[in-house]
Amino acid sequence: MVKLLRSISPTRAIMGRLFLWFWATFIVTALLAIWGSRLFFEDLEIVPIKPREVAALNQVVEHIQNDRFQDAPLRGALERHSRERRARMVAIDISDNRIIPAGGPPLRNEDRDDLLRLVNQTSPIAVKRGAFKILGPVFFERNNTRFALFSVRLEIPDKQTPPILLFLTIALITTIVLSWLFAKSLTNPILRIQSSAKRIASGDWQARVGRASNRQDELGQLSRDFNKMADQLESMWAAQKRLLADVSHELRSPLARLQMALGLAHQQNVDPETLSRVEREANRMEALVGQLLTLSRAEAGEATMEKQMLSLVLNDVFTDANFEAVNKNKQLKIDEIPKKFVVVDGMMICRAVENVLRNAIRHSEFLTHISFSEDAKQWCIHITDDGEGLTVEECERIFSPFYRATLARERESGGVGLGLSIAKAAVELHHGRIIAEPVERGGLQVTLSFPK
Repeated sequence: MVKLLRSISPTRAIMGRLFLWFWATFIVTALLAIWGSRLFFEDLEIVPIKPREVAALNQVVEHIQNDRFQDAPLRGALERHSRERRARMVAIDISDNRIIPAGGPPLRNEDRDDLLRLVNQTSPIAVKRGAFKILGPVFFERNNTRFALFSVRLEIPDKQTPPILLFLTIALITTIVLSWLFAKSLTNPILRIQSSAKRIASGDWQARVGRASNRQDELGQLSRDFNKMADQLESMWAAQKRLLADVSHELRSPLARLQMALGLAHQQNVDPETLSRVEREANRMEALVGQLLTLSRAEAGEATMEKQMLSLVLNDVFTDANFEAVNKNKQLKIDEIPKKFVVVDGMMICRAVENVLRNAIRHSEFLTHISFSEDAKQWCIHITDDGEGLTVEECERIFSPFYRATLARERESGGVGLGLSIAKAAVELHHGRIIAEPVERGGLQVTLSFPK
């Protein structure tokens, strides 16, 4: 139950916190304003007087006029009866309008003025200003001086009047709407920056923060700085791809001359073992350059899309892979290829499937399985081996150029670390997705997904 409450708590998000903070501030401010206006700024009004209230005042007068209390200070008698009646007793000397209150804070100017206006009343009445209720006067004599006795009580009504309820309802709705709009205006730019950051992290170098960058506050400046950072990252990535492509092209010429020199050296009976080693390294370098060029082409988005039968596209790849598996005393199991037409670049999709499949055969113990699936949005190729597999962290990194895993898929494989990078670039060229996942029973499954 606690976990459920935490999961739905609005304070888990910055927008929820901002909303609750401003909404609570508005509500508290409104309530204090209402209470203060009722307490200090309402007009004087006459309210019905209750007989028991007049009787209570008369009882106070009787005690004060009692012969036993004639010599006691009047203020002390007022204080004692104030505590008993839970109201502040105030006496006014009729001769000079001198006000004698019971102990406590000084009377407000408004209350003093109201008392002096009521002192000439011939019979008790009750008036109210805000939350203060004044009852009196009741007259008495003490030491040959005539006094008027009043009761001042703080009386907050138990029920709110309908206009106050209406005001509170309107204030509640208004503050909720305004607080939500204000919180949304602050969090929307943050959410856009977050979304753009995720897109850049996934390889979309065109992602930018849109309207939020037009703001003239700190969030707008943050959005503009983010866009500048994205521009620099895109520029650096483009420069890296150009450098990779240029270097690959430039290496082709010296490689060709090296192979020609090797041919001449063979004709001149140079040490065959040395020539064989040089030739092996030259061939390896040529393969690396070829893979770099393929990777550059895929990342540059160069594709020739044609509508083709899927089985015809993959037939040669599977035939060669089966031949390779047999030579390594391993088994390749291929499910029936769906009889469907797909719009693909045949060469690039073959390179993607071939690189993943050869990698799976190389690291499998015995069996490599190829299966297919599809739904309303995409169709997939699943390539599963029964090798040692990879960790989850390695599964996320094996598609990076020149990355080598730390388990069975080590340097003895003989590759250069570009095969899966080419596969990823080729799949993304078709707006698809490639992922690797460990298999529970051991091994690795690579899924190539393509949109319909």
